[in-house]
Amino acid sequence: MYFTSGTQVYIYREPVDMRKGHDGLASIVENTMRLELLSGAIFLFANKTRKLCKALYFDGSGLVIIHKRMEVGSLMPFLSFGAIQKVTISELALLMDGATIKIQKHGEKYIHGQNKKRS
Repeated sequence: MYFTSGTQVYIYREPVDMRKGHDGLASIVENTMRLELLSGAIFLFANKTRKLCKALYFDGSGLVIIHKRMEVGSLMPFLSFGAIQKVTISELALLMDGATIKIQKHGEKYIHGQNKKRS
């Protein structure tokens, strides 16, 4: 698996049942997000507590799911995000490491600290 700085990343703001697999997440991408599943973009989903997340993407030959359980901290709340928030691959890496991204007016993004506290 190889991602470039041009890889598009979309975050789905609403909590998702992490029992969903390839088909369930693909359905959200196509029917709710109305995005192209086979585009090569990464689609990120999190559960209600944001302790679990899944990323879905098409690698050219099939759908791949990456599943992460946060042992320390959690993913930031996506309350300030649009229903579907586009971020860069670098911002995704920061989010997965516990950082907070603040979305300001005019689409500007600011990285705000790291959320490393134990819950």
